Amino acid sequence: MKMRFTLRPNIINHQDINILAFHSGQHINYIINVYSDNNQNALQVLNCNIIDLNDTFVMTGNFNIRDNN
Repeated sequence: MKMRFTLRPNIINHQDINILAFHSGQHINYIINVYSDNNQNALQVLNCNIIDLNDTFVMTGNFNIRDNN
């Protein structure tokens, strides 16, 4: 069975969030890469645009989350 990979900017279109779908046949899985700058812009985008990707295989990123205390 051949696997196909596609970038999915139609799910969330943000310069620091990349969603890659890979599928063979009917089943689709996702890999999400996130880079959030010092203002946590990408995390705010994810928070405001909650998506349901049940088949997320891995989510990785540099989140730059800092404790303000």
